[in-house]
Amino acid sequence: ARCTPRTRIMATEGKATEKPQSIEIVYFPVQARAENLQMMLEYGKVDYTYTYTGGSEYRDDRKNLKFPFNSLPVVFITTKSGEKVTLAQSGAITRYFAGFCGLMPEDPIQAAICDSIFEHAQDMMKINPLVNVFRGDKFKELKEEYFASWDEKVSKFVPLLGKGPFFVNRTTPSYADFHVYHLLDSALKVKPDCLKSKTELLQFMKTVEKTPGVSEYLKARPKAIGVGEKPMLEPAPKVGDKIVRKFS
Repeated sequence: ARCTPRTRIMATEGKATEKPQSIEIVYFPVQARAENLQMMLEYGKVDYTYTYTGGSEYRDDRKNLKFPFNSLPVVFITTKSGEKVTLAQSGAITRYFAGFCGLMPEDPIQAAICDSIFEHAQDMMKINPLVNVFRGDKFKELKEEYFASWDEKVSKFVPLLGKGPFFVNRTTPSYADFHVYHLLDSALKVKPDCLKSKTELLQFMKTVEKTPGVSEYLKARPKAIGVGEKPMLEPAPKVGDKIVRKFS
C-alpha cells in the first residue's frame, strides 16, 4: 500500500479515458470533497467501493505513506492491464473520472469553461467544514465570514448557465455541474435562504436532482444533520465501513 514506483500518482488529459477494473474511494464520514465523485460514478454507472476512514486508522495510514499528500480523498484503482495506481487531490480525481463517466466535454473550449466553473466552486469549498466540522460560536463566526461574500461569488455562476439546463448551454451534465450542485446544496444546509433570489440556480439544482443515477444516489445517501451544533451523518457510518456499488 506504500507509494512505491509501482504505485504511482496518475494525472489525465483528454476526454476518452479507459475505465479501470476497480475503483476504491477512501474518505472521512462527511459530506464534502467526495460527494461529486460519487455523483459522477453513479451517473456513469461505474462500479466502485467507498471506504470510510478516520481516527487511528487514518493516522496509521498517513504514517505508512498510504496517501501521497497526506490528505483525502484518495482513490485506489486497478487499471485494465492490472496496474495498481493511487490517485490523489480531488480536482485531479474529478477530471480523471469525467473521462470515463461521459462528463468531459469534447470541445476543448467548452471543457476549459467547465473547468473554470469547477475551479470557482473549488474556491468556495470552505463551506465543507461549516457543514461537517464547526459548531457553536466558531461556527457562527465562520458562517458570517463565509456568507459576507456569498452573493457576489455565487452570482458569477448564473450567466454561465446560459439557456441551460446545465452549465455552458449543455443538455447533458459535465463534471462541473455536480461540483456546483454540491456547493449549493451544502450552502443551503448552513443558510437555508442563501439562494432565495437565485431562481436560476434553484432550478439548476432541481435539474441535477432529477438526473438519472444522481437522483437515486441523493435519495439514498446518509443525511448531514446537526449542522452548527453536533454535525454528523445519519445513519452514522463507522470507520472501516464500506459501500460497494455494482452496476454490471
